[in-house]
Amino acid sequence: MKVDLDQILALAGDLSDEGNRGRFRRFLLDSAKDPDAIMELLASAVLVSDLEHEIAVQDLVLSLGIPLGFEPGPSFGGHWKSPSGVIFILKPVAGDEPLDIAALVGRRESLPRTSAAASTAGEGTGEAEAAEKEGLKVDEDGRALDEEELSVLVLLVAKDSETLRVEEAILEEDESGQVRTISTSALLALTKMAREYRLTHGDVLLLLLASAPSVDPIIDLLARVVSRCEAETPTLEEIATILGPSGRGGEAGPGEALQDLIDQSRYYAFGSRGAGRRETRR
Repeated sequence: MKVDLDQILALAGDLSDEGNRGRFRRFLLDSAKDPDAIMELLASAVLVSDLEHEIAVQDLVLSLGIPLGFEPGPSFGGHWKSPSGVIFILKPVAGDEPLDIAALVGRRESLPRTSAAASTAGEGTGEAEAAEKEGLKVDEDGRALDEEELSVLVLLVAKDSETLRVEEAILEEDESGQVRTISTSALLALTKMAREYRLTHGDVLLLLLASAPSVDPIIDLLARVVSRCEAETPTLEEIATILGPSGRGGEAGPGEALQDLIDQSRYYAFGSRGAGRRETRR
C-alpha cells in the first residue's frame, strides 16, 4: 500500500513538537535509501504553504543529501557534510519570507569545525588539555577545533517562484561569495541525474561549488542535454524493429541489418574494414 505525505504527517503528529519531528526525520533518513520516494514526497510538500509542510520540506531536503553522497547533520536546522570536508548549511526559503543574508553568513561562521589532526592531539593526555597546550580552540564538549579545516557554505533551497528573488538578495548582500541557492525542481533534477547517470559525489560537489550564486542554470543545461540525448537514442524495441528479422530466421543477415541501423541513425560501426558513419537522413 502506497502512503502519501499527508498520511505520513498524520501518523507523525505535529512536527512543531521536537519528539514528533525527531521520529519524522529518522523515518526520512532511513527511507533515503529509496531516493525516488523522498523526491516524490518533496515534490508534494512544496505545493502546500503551511508550517507543517514547511518543516517537512526542511527535513526532506536534509535526507536528499544521502543519495547525493553527503552525511546529513541536524545542527542549525540541518546541514550536509561532504567526505571531503565541505559543509553546506541548509536553509529552505518558505514563501516570501525576508532574507537576512548577513545572519546566514554569521551562522556559517559559528559552525564548529573539528579537525582530524586536532582530534588526535590529545591522545594519551586528554584532548582538551593537549589542544590548549597546542594553542587550539576547544568547544563546549572539550573537542579541539581548527577553523581552517573545513569549508562551510550556505545553500538556500527555494521554491521555483522564489528563485529569482533569492538570487538577487545573494548578489546584493553576500560579499564573501559563500552563499548559493538552488530551486526545489533543480534539486530534484540533480538527484535524478545523480542516480540514473551515476554522477559521483565529486561531480555533485563540483556543481554546487562552481555555480554561484544560483545552481539552477547549470542543472537546467545538463537536464536539457540529457533530454536531447534520450530523445535521439532509440529504445530496445526500436532497435529490434530496425534489425528486423536478423537472428530470427528471416532473410536479412547481420551485415544487412547493421547497414540498415547505420543508415537510419547516427552510429559508428567498427569492423575489419575500418570505421564508417552515416548521418541521419533529413
